[in-house]
Amino acid sequence: TRRTDPFHTTKMASAVMSSARAAITSRPVAPKRGAKPLRAVRSVHPTVTVAAAADEVTVKQHDLGDCKVRLEVAVPVSVQNEAYQACLEGFAEKCQIPGFNYKKGGGRKKGDAKLPPASVIVNFVGAKEFASACVEEVLQVSIPVAMETVAATALQDSERIETAFDDLKKAFSGGDCAPIGDLTYSIGVEVVPTIKWTGDYRKLKVTVQSPGDDVTDALEAESIFNAAVRNLGTMRVVADRGLEVGDQVVMDLSAINKATGEEIEGIKQEKFNLDTGAARLNLPGLVDGIVGMKTGETREVPITMPNDWPQAFIRGVEATFTITLRELFQNDVPEATDEIASKIFPDAMTIDDAKAKILESQKATTAAMLEQATNEALVDALAAICDAPLPASIVEETGRQMYSQKMLEMQVGSGLSMEVVNQLASPEMVEKFLETDRKEIELIVRRTIACEELFRLENIQVSEEEFKAEVVAAKEEFERYGTEYDVQRLVEQAGEAIEARKSMEWLRAHAEVTVLPPAGTA
Repeated sequence: TRRTDPFHTTKMASAVMSSARAAITSRPVAPKRGAKPLRAVRSVHPTVTVAAAADEVTVKQHDLGDCKVRLEVAVPVSVQNEAYQACLEGFAEKCQIPGFNYKKGGGRKKGDAKLPPASVIVNFVGAKEFASACVEEVLQVSIPVAMETVAATALQDSERIETAFDDLKKAFSGGDCAPIGDLTYSIGVEVVPTIKWTGDYRKLKVTVQSPGDDVTDALEAESIFNAAVRNLGTMRVVADRGLEVGDQVVMDLSAINKATGEEIEGIKQEKFNLDTGAARLNLPGLVDGIVGMKTGETREVPITMPNDWPQAFIRGVEATFTITLRELFQNDVPEATDEIASKIFPDAMTIDDAKAKILESQKATTAAMLEQATNEALVDALAAICDAPLPASIVEETGRQMYSQKMLEMQVGSGLSMEVVNQLASPEMVEKFLETDRKEIELIVRRTIACEELFRLENIQVSEEEFKAEVVAAKEEFERYGTEYDVQRLVEQAGEAIEARKSMEWLRAHAEVTVLPPAGTA
């Protein structure tokens, strides 16, 4: 073990059912499970020297700013000689050099304890490989010493050896690869940020707009009811007319950017299913553009990409969609009678009962969305007064997790094929997302840092019963979806999720929240 782990680099790792964690990690969708939270924040001294004795490893620490530290490590010849000797003995025992039968500590046969000459061992192994082994042995000994100087603040797995390996091997360029002098190298490390509050987090004021009310809930419930009835319809192949609104279609589609003439990545799909009578496709104008098309026909449809499209670099783009109609079906929708009530909504006895249950479910959804919006407003307000540098590795890892989550949501919500998902998950698309959505990614990281610091400052407690209940709930969630999980990681995530939830509870209890009516209402 090299160091403590106050702030793990794999934050926002996988999904959880916690609106508190969701408010921190994404907007406006799925809650996420993060990794180890920020337990403490400590300043890094500009220069620190440890183990100053001539026969020990020495380390000088330099604060580079932006959560970065450089460790200058010097390994004396005495330590290198120990590594050199260990490599001689290790290779002698493992390589079975002809004429020698060396065993560490001696063996049963006479001569087993005699180490072959260094020249024999080095020639048998090869000078390059032997020198590399010596450097690795030195690093194994000296890196823990160096990392101990930043053990309380280093980000896990953020250390990188900045000195070229070939330069390190030069230290073992004497006769028979013996060390020729002190070996020096540099390690770059990221550390937890030092936080400054620019406002009083105990007196936050936020305003949120309600996502719905009784009127909008009733309209949405009616739409859901109609879609459920349509799903019970019988499909008939249409061959004697063009597409009408209400038909079900199977089509191929792709799109190009009008301005550049280049294909828009992530749009192309084959055999895409669309119910034109109930679809909630986030492409305004698509359905109107394909009305009248017949099977086998190809048509170009101009569409402006919506401003809430998952990929920011596509939003607002003027696109030309090329659509080929593969199959066309008429949906013979059944009459809404009590006989099909339970198919529309589980356990419904009558149509009126089904409608009532759908409305109740919609009201619960609106309430959850309002809670989510309130949580997001609170963590945004908290993040706005949290002044702290953001570690680059945390920002990048968070962005990659965000993109993976977006792909999962698109696959589940839009029924994208794995082929399309794989296209969207290409390294080029991920890098483009990290670049175009950097501000959003940084906001999420700042939210997380701020909430974890709040949890620490207010000494918010989690009882053993609460923690156990969270672990059990997380375990059941993974098992319900048949997802593999690591037990230790699950326990860690459960702790993070409940800490995030309790931080949100504290914020809601101490902040002033004003709720406005839904957009478009008086």
